Amino acid sequence: MDILGIDLGGSRVKLGIVDAGRVKELKVFPISHGLPMGAVLDAIEAQAKGMAGIDRCKGVGFAYPGIVDMQNQRVLCINDKYTDAAETDFSRWAKKRFGLELLMINDAAAALCGEMTYGAGRGFDSGALLMVGTGVGTAAWSQGRLLTGKHGAMGIMGGHIAIAHEQPRKCTCGNVGCLEAYAGTWALQGLSREHPGFEQSVLRGAERIDYRALAAGCDAGDAVCKDVFDGVCRALCTGAANLVHAYDPQVLVFSGGASRINGLRTAIQAHLDRYCWTTWGHVRVAAAENPEASVALGLSSLFEMR
Repeated sequence: MDILGIDLGGSRVKLGIVDAGRVKELKVFPISHGLPMGAVLDAIEAQAKGMAGIDRCKGVGFAYPGIVDMQNQRVLCINDKYTDAAETDFSRWAKKRFGLELLMINDAAAALCGEMTYGAGRGFDSGALLMVGTGVGTAAWSQGRLLTGKHGAMGIMGGHIAIAHEQPRKCTCGNVGCLEAYAGTWALQGLSREHPGFEQSVLRGAERIDYRALAAGCDAGDAVCKDVFDGVCRALCTGAANLVHAYDPQVLVFSGGASRINGLRTAIQAHLDRYCWTTWGHVRVAAAENPEASVALGLSSLFEMR
């Protein structure tokens, strides 16, 4: 069954026409998370109606970067992005604009569904996702199904589990010490500028301080880049171990832009091998097979399960 998969991020929207694990068409376009949701939905509609396979679709899957009530297809809570989303009737929008049924879910949860069904988690009964992009997204899968919890938040709040208590950094959620405040891409500029050697670092002239800039600086021998990168790596290792101890996965899927940086996945694997208290053996850290399309694939899998 062909579906339109919508992956709404903080700065990009990915639209996919997907059928049973096959992405037939993928379109990516920029968006501002400061826009009202009505304008975002208008932009999505305009882009989707230009896709060749839209007329064959039997449903709309919508992945949202916040807490979602899957039963009632509503946004319950969002942090600092698309702040009027909780007042938006997405089901009505999908029916009015496309004449199609809506399925709505958190974006990290959708990505894990895609990887467990069609990607790096195939063959495993349980898994967890660590997705590093603008922020840090997580999700959990156990005994062959996605964990959602009573309020739709189970598994997806790993980026806001506190990992630091001494001199904790403030997170965008208002808490302090969150994993995201030490490893989200949005945090890298602050972490870098606070380093005493920043003025002598290659990062001072960088157009954007992100994981790619850090990795390039490390390759060039920049000491500030190495210090910041090592700190970020330690934060991700701690967050990964927390996920393993909380959700008992066989596989930890590492996704997002940071997952393509050399050394991060192997560092996380070594940390889990050394510090995680598991009686059944090592948890495998696997790179996402379809990082650009795993959300759309997950939305497709959820429609198939229906």
